[in-house]
Amino acid sequence: MKKTAFTLAEVLVTLGIIGVVSALTIPTLMQNHQRKVYVTQLHKVYTELSQAVQMYMNDNNLVSLNESQIKGNKDALNTFVKTYFKVVKDCGGKYYTGDDSTCFAEYYSSLDGTKKTHMISNECFVTVTLASGASACFDTGPYTETPTDIDVNGDGKVDENDKIQNTGTSPGMAMTVEVDVNGVQGPNIMGRDMFYIDVSPQGLVYDSQWTDTSTIDTSDAWPIGIGKIIEDGWQMTY
Repeated sequence: MKKTAFTLAEVLVTLGIIGVVSALTIPTLMQNHQRKVYVTQLHKVYTELSQAVQMYMNDNNLVSLNESQIKGNKDALNTFVKTYFKVVKDCGGKYYTGDDSTCFAEYYSSLDGTKKTHMISNECFVTVTLASGASACFDTGPYTETPTDIDVNGDGKVDENDKIQNTGTSPGMAMTVEVDVNGVQGPNIMGRDMFYIDVSPQGLVYDSQWTDTSTIDTSDAWPIGIGKIIEDGWQMTY
């Protein structure tokens, strides 16, 4: 009986084909996996925030968060965060501090990489790192700008163009929370690991700016809302 087997050349060709296919598919698989990791971390913060808001409203017999002490009150908001979240680092309202006390990275890029935001120029009422590793900026006040003696815009001089911005809430919202799902770790890209979440006066947690006709602005160098991710069933499809 004649025995048959693969020749060395056939084995090498097969291995070469497998290698090419792997080289083409593995990067995509890794990217999809990383997207799932970001979404899982984001969903955890979303759930924590939803539960904290409902507990706070129940504990204080509130119909609306606009009636609460945390609305526009930095000290009361700080108490809310420390009471209803497990906080491992308090960054005193600053995004980037330039030392080990920082909650956020120094720079965040847009999705398309064309723009960067230097986070030293931004503040919130409360900035903390949570036990999950996520960093969060909580704000219940209006957007404001304050002159500073720091060259925050990087033009090499300190002048009237250098201002510290308090991020404030989205229009009509009781609270807006900006979240970096993995703290100062990379990639530090808006819409990848950096997002914003709104809380309505009635305690609804969502993206108030997202509508049926909305699209993701890949050149936006400020936190992107979670509306698209929620719309797609908690998947990052962009």
